[in-house]
Amino acid sequence: MGRPYALYVHGNSDTIGAVRAVESIATGLRWKRLRAPVTVIGAVDAAAREACWELGATTAACLAPN
Repeated sequence: MGRPYALYVHGNSDTIGAVRAVESIATGLRWKRLRAPVTVIGAVDAAAREACWELGATTAACLAPN
C-alpha cells in the first residue's frame, strides 16, 4: 500500500469539492487514508479543534516507528 495521509479542510461555506479533489489525487497516488477527513465550515470552535487534535494524534501514532 502507498503512503499514509490525513486531511483537514476548512471552508467558509463548503468543503465537498476540496475533499473530493484531494481524495481523487490520493487515490491516483495510491495513498492510504488513515481516517475520515476532518471538515470545518465557518468559525473554528472547540469541537473542531478537538477533531483536529484527534486527527493529528492518530496520524502521529500511525507514523511512529514500531
